[in-house]
Parts: sequence; structure tokens; C-alpha cells
Amino acid sequence: MRSLPCSSATALVAAATMAALAAPAAMGQAADGVLDKPEPSVADLLKRLDVLEERNKELEGKVTDLTRQQGEEWLGEQRAAQIREVVRDVLADSEQRASLRDGGMTAGWNDGFFLASNDGRFRMNVGGFVQSRFIWSSIQEGPPTGPPSNGFVQDRQVNRYGFDVPDLQLWADGHVFSRDFQYMVKARFSQGFSTELTKGPNSNFAVGGAEYRDVELLDAWIRVNLDDHWSARFGQFRTPFSRGFLVLEQYQMAASRSVVDYHYALGYTQGLELEYAADEARVRMAVNNGEQDQLLGDVNINNQVPGGAYAVFPTGSYGAANAPFWAQTSSYSFTGRVDWKPSGQWDQFRSYTSPAMEEFGMLLGAGFHVQQSYAYQPNNSNGPIDPSNFWVTATADAQLNFGGASFYGAFFYNYLNSPGAISPLFGSPQNASGNLGSFSIYAFQTMVSAYIAPKMELFGRYEFAMIDGIDASDATISALSSELDPLNLLTVGFNWYLDGQDLKWTTDLGWAMTAVHPWFADIEAGWRPSASDEVVFRTQLQLMF
Repeated sequence: MRSLPCSSATALVAAATMAALAAPAAMGQAADGVLDKPEPSVADLLKRLDVLEERNKELEGKVTDLTRQQGEEWLGEQRAAQIREVVRDVLADSEQRASLRDGGMTAGWNDGFFLASNDGRFRMNVGGFVQSRFIWSSIQEGPPTGPPSNGFVQDRQVNRYGFDVPDLQLWADGHVFSRDFQYMVKARFSQGFSTELTKGPNSNFAVGGAEYRDVELLDAWIRVNLDDHWSARFGQFRTPFSRGFLVLEQYQMAASRSVVDYHYALGYTQGLELEYAADEARVRMAVNNGEQDQLLGDVNINNQVPGGAYAVFPTGSYGAANAPFWAQTSSYSFTGRVDWKPSGQWDQFRSYTSPAMEEFGMLLGAGFHVQQSYAYQPNNSNGPIDPSNFWVTATADAQLNFGGASFYGAFFYNYLNSPGAISPLFGSPQNASGNLGSFSIYAFQTMVSAYIAPKMELFGRYEFAMIDGIDASDATISALSSELDPLNLLTVGFNWYLDGQDLKWTTDLGWAMTAVHPWFADIEAGWRPSASDEVVFRTQLQLMF
């Protein structure tokens, strides 16, 4: 493109030169023609030559610009084609990922291991977690008859410590036929003891050997989604009562669930649950087999009736979870809970923590449970029937997430009328009433946390509980209920989130400001029956997969 104008300019210059050399002849030939003009001078020819050179430069510049423009247009088209190709690849990858997530891939990892069908109608998610812990428990020195003076605390070993695995769970959940039919099965390897650290009034019990043979069934349910808001769940599930138990074990703030939650937040039950779920509210109602009674711990009372040991169960329920129908002691049992979320997202409240930069969230909740049950139903239909126990409990809780800090508080109230509070083994011919009369239990807890680094969190928790109004006719129960100090526990600690909740190291230190009565003690969490100033240290590593 550039040689064409240059050649033209050269030809014009040459033609002008030839015309100048041949000027006399040309003038002669055209003397009487239209070209009759004066002969051009050398200066005129030089001026014309300068003009031609300027035009040549101008044409050369235009050609250069045109060439550059054409080249840039070609490069632009090439870049556009490349970008379009990249976009196609990204879209194809996105569609592939969506298809894998929706059922195109039959196995893999998507925030957990899963198996699925190609059409997405069937899916199974598998997972679990393990907690490995070191725990040290220290109580005050003193004889068995020391505080509490009634002598119900038989374990006088000042320091107990060691490693254990407090929780190991495995689960599988998913859906079948469509996303409207969901299921879950969860089990844990339980730490059992033939006799725990003795809480009874007799000294002939020894610390028992551990039984590691049991696998405990936790969740086993089927959910049917009726529409976008309503669903029904059948089977064994967490009682919809308190966040203290609805927050899963792997999402707890401290190394263990609080003592207040262990006793009063209820647990697993079997039955039918109806749920309404919307953006800002959730309502759950359940009719069930009742609750496994932990209100007064697991105190054993020996030789009250000839034939063996008995436990104090003020509600009469000792096997609601994973028990056959013929062993159920509840004549009726209803549970309900309402959650209102004025701000934030539901996922924020799976745990008690609030990482930095998280949006503000608030969750308010309330629950109730009412139950009537028998302490014991003998297998002889002609024999006497134990009196029924009545129990109603209510709770209210609140959680605030501030994005880097959080607050949680919960209150519990229990009212019991318990004329039959001692439960023998099923099928035993003896009846044992153990009348506790009517009494109330009050409890509350508060917990705060704050991040001091992106993965480091400090927390503190205070727990209080008191039992009021027990009027026991049985001498042993009456002795046990004397000198019943309230529970006052303070726990401080930190969480190091190595990889969020999936890999977490928790360390805390607890202090009992008052005596830990046998009805408040919880050895699984490290708290033994003792006088005041008991100290419990726990450090725990959790891996969830």
C-alpha cells in the first residue's frame, strides 16, 4: 500500500523534468494552439517539485494511518473472538457445575461427601465429626460427710484428669424420589459407665468400668415437604423446644454444652412434627412420646425397695429416645417452638458465634412442653397403677450477632407435680412412688463472645439454676433435697477456628462458685458433685467432615 503513492510521485517528478527539457519543441508545435503559454522558468519547476514532495508526504501519512487502522481493527476482532471463546468456556463450566450440583455428578464433594443419581431424584450426603479432649476436674478436699453434709457425694478424689473422646458422630441425610421427601440417620459412639462416680447415699458403690460397646441412635426421621412453607416430620428427632439443644454439638461455643442445657433444654424424642418456615419466622409443633428426664440428673438411690437400685425421675420418663412403644410411660406429650428473625439470615444462627464482617442478626425464640406420664407401668394389669406425674416447662431465648461479637441468653421454667418419682426397671413387680410433691425449677444462662483476630474468639458464660419447693415424703429423697444450694457456674475460654467450624480448637476453664449438688452435676461435661470452688479445665480439638 505504501509503494503506490511513492511511485506515482516519482513518475510525476520525472514527467515534469522531461517537460522542462522539451519545452522549446513543445512551444513550437503548439504556437497557435490552446497551450500557448509563456515558457516556465527553472524557479517555477522547483516550486512545483516542492509541492509534489509535500503532497507525497501527506499521502504517505494517510496511507500509514489507514494501515494502522486496518491492523487495529483486525487485532480488535481477534481479541473479541478470544474473549467470546473465554466467555463460552466460563458459561460451559458454570453450566457443568450447576449440572453437577443438581444431580449431574453421581459422587464427589460439595461442602461434604455425597452420592446422587444423574437425574437428581436421589441424593445421600454423608458426614460426621470427632472431638478429642483433655479434661481436668478438681474438687475440694474433705471427708465423704463433708459439704454437702448429707454425704451424697462419695467421690472424694480431688483431681481427676485424662484424655477422652466425648463425641463421635456419623450421619447420612438427603432425599429420595424428589426433594420433597427427605431423611436423616445419625448415630454416635457413646461413652457409657456401668456405675458413674457415685451420687447415691450409700458407700458400697465403686467407680464403674467404662462400657464402649454402645452405639446410640440420635436422629432417624423422614420429612415430607407439603408446599413451600409447610412440612411434616416423622420419627426420632430433636425436640423443638430450646436453642440450647437445637444448636448441634459441633456448633457449640464452649468445649461442651452448658450444664443448664444438659438438664433443661430437653433432648431427643419420637413422634410427629409439623413445621411452618418462612423468611422471618419458623413455627414447630410436635406430638411425641415425651422427654427423657434429666431434670434431677441420674442420681441412684439404693435399697429403697428390696430388689435393687432406682433412679429419681420426677416426670417418670426414662426412655423416650429410641425406646419401643410398650416401654413408653407418657400418656400425652406436646411440644412447640416459635422463632422470629427480624434481621439477618437463618444460616447465621446455626451456631452462637458471629465472625467479623457478618451482617447484624437477631433471633428471638420461645418454646413450651407439657407432659403427663407414669413413673412405672407394671406388666401385671391387675396390680396397682402408679400415680401420674405432670410436667410443664417453658423457655425464652435471644441471640444477637454483631459481626465480630455475639450475645446469647436463655431462661427456663419447670413446674412439676410428681407423686411418683422413683422409677424401677420395666417389668419389676415392685411399685415405688417416691413422692416429691409440687415444685419448680428456675434456670438461666448468658453468653458473650468477641473476636480478637480473624480466627480467634474469646467467650464467657454464666449459668444459674435453683430448685424450689420439693416436699419429699421419702426420707432418702428428703435428705437428698436438703442443703440444696443453687448452681452458679462461670466459664471463660477461647476458640481458634483453624478452618471455620470444620477444624476448631476450643479451650475453657470453669469455676463453680457454689456447691454442685448431685441433681445439678453432669460428669459428661466434667462437673462432679462437690462442694464450692470446683474447677474444670477442658481443651478440645474438633474435626468435622
